[in-house]
Amino acid sequence: MVVPVQQDTGSAPPLPGLTAWVVSPHRLVAQAVVAALQAAGSPVEMHAWETLDEEVRAGGARAGPHHMVAIFDGLDSLDVVHDVSRLVALGGVRVAVVTSGPALRWGGLLEDTAVDVVTSSTNVTQLVEVVDRLLAGDRLMDAESRLALRVAWQDALDKRRHLMFAMRTLSPQQLRVLELLASGRQVASVAEVLGVAQGTVRSHVKSLRSKLGARTQLEAVAMLRRVHEVDDGADVVPRPRLASADGRELVRRR
Repeated sequence: MVVPVQQDTGSAPPLPGLTAWVVSPHRLVAQAVVAALQAAGSPVEMHAWETLDEEVRAGGARAGPHHMVAIFDGLDSLDVVHDVSRLVALGGVRVAVVTSGPALRWGGLLEDTAVDVVTSSTNVTQLVEVVDRLLAGDRLMDAESRLALRVAWQDALDKRRHLMFAMRTLSPQQLRVLELLASGRQVASVAEVLGVAQGTVRSHVKSLRSKLGARTQLEAVAMLRRVHEVDDGADVVPRPRLASADGRELVRRR
């Protein structure tokens, strides 16, 4: 999903003296963006990602919000989504998230109008516009784009929860069989690891496929990989921890 910058409809210029903080967990990215924007005359300054919480708290009594342009360059993850969420919860912060990565993962933050997501700003001129409009108090997303992204995020979250629930219906042995198959082992190898007959493994596979609604063994394996988010390498929605029926926590594999 591409989230364009809302078209400028004649917004007021930024108030004199306002400065946007350019932040990123990737220091070199932030430095490069700040240098380019300052050369273009944009009122920005770099702030360290690691100390944002402290800086926001320290300046909390100041009039007006902190304006942040958060640059992720497609390298964002659920961890940085949580970081931005924590900043917004402190209050007095407006954040323009600029990313070339999947916008879907940011959908959970869009209920709060303090956050806008932009994925179409790829050059300095466009970033200057983002800064100017952020400082002027404009919205960077139109209502339709904001709602669509929130709905898509919720839909993805619901699907993940449904899949997690299905996985929890597996017995410890069925889950272990599925984990071993997902690691690339064949039925004979799984039987050897578990110390059971191959027919027993096939029986487990038949039962777990039925519980998961998987038509094939490969589909069941793909479902487990989606839970662990290794099939596409991307975290797009929060994932509650998955425990097996015997209380053993499943760990993510990379």
